[in-house]
Amino acid sequence: MNNEDALKHLEKLAENPALDIGANTAIGHHEEEGEYIYRILSGLVMQCHYAEDGERQVCRVFRPGDLIGLETVVEPGLSLISETLTPTVLMRIPVARIRMAQATNPELQQAILRLLAREVVDGYNWKVNLGTGSAMRRICRFLLWSAKDDHCPLPTRDKLGSIIATTTETASRMIADLRRQGVLRKSRSRPSTVVIDRDRVRQKAGDFWDHRAA
Repeated sequence: MNNEDALKHLEKLAENPALDIGANTAIGHHEEEGEYIYRILSGLVMQCHYAEDGERQVCRVFRPGDLIGLETVVEPGLSLISETLTPTVLMRIPVARIRMAQATNPELQQAILRLLAREVVDGYNWKVNLGTGSAMRRICRFLLWSAKDDHCPLPTRDKLGSIIATTTETASRMIADLRRQGVLRKSRSRPSTVVIDRDRVRQKAGDFWDHRAA
C-alpha cells in the first residue's frame, strides 16, 4: 500500500462539504466540535503550543496534501493548537468514524500506520530544514517549501518569525532584503501571495530536503 492508497481509505470517511475558512482561525479546539483529522486541500496551517509565559512555539506548518491530527487516533487529548495562516480549505474526517471502521477494516489500520510513519519522517525533515542554518537560509527554505508555481503565501511577520525561530524584527528585515534584491515581489494576480525567483531563493536556502520543492 502506498501513501495515495492509504489516503483514499481515510477520504472515504470524510464529511461533506469541505470546510472553507479564513486566515488566522483556530481549528478543532472547541469541545463541541469533537475530534477530527483534517486534510488540507488548499492553504497553510500552523501547529504550535504556548508556554506558560505565553510564548508561541511552532511545532510545524502543514501545506496542501498534509494531514493534521492523525496522531489523535492513537493518542487522544493532545493539547496542540492549530491555526490557519492563510484562507484554507479542509477535508474533515471524524475520528469516531475511523475507530468504528477500524474494527472491520484491517486495510484501514494498515493505512493509518503507514500515514503515521510518513508524518514522523515529514516532521523530522521539517525540524532539520527549518531549525538549522542562518535566518536567511531558514526563511528561504520556508518560501521554497510553501511555494506553488512560484507563488508563495507570506504569513504575518510575527508568525513568520515564530516559524523560523527568530524575532519579528529579523523576519521583517530578511523579507525587506529579499524584496530589495528582487528575489521576491508582490503578485498582481494573487494579492495574498508573493512571487519568488526560485533559482535565487534556492541558492540562498542552501542544501535541504523536500521532494515537493526540488
